[in-house]
Amino acid sequence: MTRRRTTTRRAIVATVLIVGAAALFFGLRAAVVFAGATEGDVPATSSIPLPAGSTVVDEDEGCASGGCWVLVSVQPPAGTTPAELSTRLGTEPFARLPGTLWDPRVVNLTSEVQGELLVIRADYWSRDAPP
Repeated sequence: MTRRRTTTRRAIVATVLIVGAAALFFGLRAAVVFAGATEGDVPATSSIPLPAGSTVVDEDEGCASGGCWVLVSVQPPAGTTPAELSTRLGTEPFARLPGTLWDPRVVNLTSEVQGELLVIRADYWSRDAPP
């Protein structure tokens, strides 16, 4: 019975150490991401949850005094209009996507219909417009 308790105790200690190390790693990663954040940071296009069948036609980064952003021109899936895609993404007028475990920053999205394309603006710095 003593051997079983020792084995159980080792397993518990190992589990606690692994979970603690993982929490410390991701906590430090989040601290580095936030401490190193600049106005020049832009979200990756892959952070935008586009539905299957959507095609990214163009990407363009821009900057101004309020920070930088990426403009992503998207061709909606067949049978979907750009306005429907905008509604589906929730970008009318403004959407906030929660961060991930790897990059906890919130991604802000707005969009504009331009002909057959939906142009999505993604950034880390903009805020909701007051009502």
